Amino acid sequence: MMNKLLVQIPRHLAPAFFDEHTLAELASLGEVEWNPFDRPFTEEELISRIQGADALITSWRCTPVSDAVLDAAGRLQLVAQMAGSIRPVFPTWSVYDRSIRVLNSNYAIAVSVSESVLALILALGHKIIPVDRAMRGGQVQKHEGMESYELRGKTVGLIGLGMVAREVIKLLQPFGGAILVYDPFVSEEVAGELGVHLLPLDEVLSRSDIISLHAPKVPETYRMIGAGQLKRIKDGALLINTARGDLIDEEALLAELRQNRFYAGLDVFETEPLAADSEFRRLDNVIARPHLAGVNADSRRRIGKLMVQDMKRHFTGEPVMFEVKREQLAIMT
Repeated sequence: MMNKLLVQIPRHLAPAFFDEHTLAELASLGEVEWNPFDRPFTEEELISRIQGADALITSWRCTPVSDAVLDAAGRLQLVAQMAGSIRPVFPTWSVYDRSIRVLNSNYAIAVSVSESVLALILALGHKIIPVDRAMRGGQVQKHEGMESYELRGKTVGLIGLGMVAREVIKLLQPFGGAILVYDPFVSEEVAGELGVHLLPLDEVLSRSDIISLHAPKVPETYRMIGAGQLKRIKDGALLINTARGDLIDEEALLAELRQNRFYAGLDVFETEPLAADSEFRRLDNVIARPHLAGVNADSRRRIGKLMVQDMKRHFTGEPVMFEVKREQLAIMT
């Protein structure tokens, strides 16, 4: 029997994920039913269309796979989430009680986020934006305040050792220096394999020249970086957050940044979009971005390619690479 593959992604967004080669590979897996609308399915539409489907392809802002949807999906074997976040897709986790596999695109996105982390480190350290502003404003003479802060040989602290952090480690290797990590879920054995040093949170913050946040958004990490932790950061250090805005107490962060003690590269905020009058937009020691780190034309095509390849592995009986197990959900967004 031919596999039936249901694509929930709206019609006008699907081409961003599927280039010509990926489309051909997807078609080779079975009969593909595409969303004919420039919007997500309603729950009723999804219930109607998922009957007889062997796989569901979904993404950001698509209709959640509720118990009512799963009840209608008698043949469903696989849900491929072309995004990193899993929790918005499944209002309950009963998908795991039905022996349905779940794939996600964390790795495909992590590649882009890790590049953004490196870009923010280099942009802050080399003062790219303030120097450019000075030049545009008519600055003629260079001065000591424009000079760079090199990445080479610096101590970098990573808060969380998930997929993005591991990609960051790869990018940092040519620059040398020590990498310190705080992650209560990681063993000394794994840290040793990655060439990093596990330490308590406060020690990572106080010893690092550069700090990058990679913890998941779960109740235990809400504002884990508060006033006390921020005061431990070295003068002149760089703080990067491409994970989730509410990992940091933003009022406490603003209080430190007003003193011009250290620099921050922020891609995420507790409330998004960032308010037009937010002080983060005005501080000279901040680079602010509107949650751009993981998504771009390249990463979307990578998501499509890797998800279709993993679906093929599933249908041909090979081990899949990007499956999310039930036990992983506790520490995932």
